[in-house]
Amino acid sequence: MSITLDDKLPKEIANFQNLLTNEAPVMLDFLTELRNSGSGADQLPGNIYTEFFANVIEDPREHGCKSVDHDFTPGFSMLRTFDTENSNQLEPPAASDADVWIFGYGSLVWKTDFPYIDRRRGFVWGFKRRFYQHSIDHRGIPERPGRVVTLLPGDPAQDRVYGVAYRIAASQKGAVLDHLDYREKNGYERCSLEFHEYPTDGAEPIQVIIYVATQANDSYAGDVWQVPCIASQIFSSAGPSGPNREYLFNLAAAMDQLFPGAVDDHLEELVACVKRYIVEDEPQLIRHALLHEISGILEEEELAEQAHQLEKLLERCQKPGGREWLIHGALQAKNKS
Repeated sequence: MSITLDDKLPKEIANFQNLLTNEAPVMLDFLTELRNSGSGADQLPGNIYTEFFANVIEDPREHGCKSVDHDFTPGFSMLRTFDTENSNQLEPPAASDADVWIFGYGSLVWKTDFPYIDRRRGFVWGFKRRFYQHSIDHRGIPERPGRVVTLLPGDPAQDRVYGVAYRIAASQKGAVLDHLDYREKNGYERCSLEFHEYPTDGAEPIQVIIYVATQANDSYAGDVWQVPCIASQIFSSAGPSGPNREYLFNLAAAMDQLFPGAVDDHLEELVACVKRYIVEDEPQLIRHALLHEISGILEEEELAEQAHQLEKLLERCQKPGGREWLIHGALQAKNKS
């Protein structure tokens, strides 16, 4: 039986906030009522969880599938935008021989936060795309790294990596490269490759600049990790740019739309594995983590301090990366037991 993500719309985040307004008992009042009701100490974490925190599980926020940059819904077509929006500038500079092309095969496919005057779908020969690079500044943090893609040498006659090439005007080249050098600062280096347009139309290849994280950089994770381990890391990681799963799902959606029929076994296996974790494991992991956090807070002697700490916990759960923080904690505890 195939596993699919729940397609119901998530509840509004405001549901969380309403729990702390006059529409529902405030935390301190609720704790006071629990104490006066004579509930046993072993029942308190479950009572608090049910009243205030259960929605953390019920609101998956689309499981991180919705990008802040593109709405990957059935009606959205990246390919259609390629046909109608060759540039992201109202008045792009004229093309010249001094322009450069930059090839993106990861987040650059859908997150183009720099000016370009043309873009084309295509591929580079002789490489494989792999989630072998730790991310500590975008899709993870130093103590909980995420995973992002880099390129590994492959069969020059068989292996292709699909992505998007962007033409950068000569007048904007310096600023764009400085921006991308900073964006890709965590282990990526520039190199030059030949880019071939897709579908292949006999056009001459284009020389492109590409950013690759080599095995020599400190954040290289390596190929000793199996897909389930990488998927678990993606499943439980988030950083300043958002959940790691969002990066994975956006890349997969972009590949499906821009390159129908193209096969990327590594990417497809990771997507299937992370979705399986979301459906089968996420609710139980979050519940376990929250009950553990609540139990620890209830060890405080002062009731008012308990209420304050519980409100802070609820706020943290609502912030970006809150789900991943809980999942990571539960997985760590599970691995130690």
